[in-house]
Amino acid sequence: MNNTKFSLVLRQCRENAGLTQKQVSDALGVERSTYAYYETGTTRPSGSMIIKLANIFNINYSIFMEAVSDVEFDNSEEDESFTTLTDVSWRDRERMYAIAKDEQNMLLLYRMLTSDQKSKVLDLIKKYRAENLDRDKKVKKS
Repeated sequence: MNNTKFSLVLRQCRENAGLTQKQVSDALGVERSTYAYYETGTTRPSGSMIIKLANIFNINYSIFMEAVSDVEFDNSEEDESFTTLTDVSWRDRERMYAIAKDEQNMLLLYRMLTSDQKSKVLDLIKKYRAENLDRDKKVKKS
């Protein structure tokens, strides 16, 4: 196993989010084994895949880009950017695993959308919710 700084940062992000490799690979649209290779350092993802990963974990992609540019990560040395990721990136955030698996999957898919697509999805959800509220009110009145 080739533990590069990137692979360690990637695994830490996934574990902090409480996600499985399968959930992340499904959100990326790749095989689980492909994603596992990223975490083991066997292969490195493309730049566009790094941006998708950053979206999934809701972090700035520069954290991954800096990790990719480093050759190897020595666990024995203090590394400021890795400490920053583990100590700051997730501080004061609700961890993703506090929500149900179906909600996690929906959120992962949502994070992969463009801003315009996200807006349309939110509009659809609001419309659907309003229609159901109206229906519920009519049922209660009868």
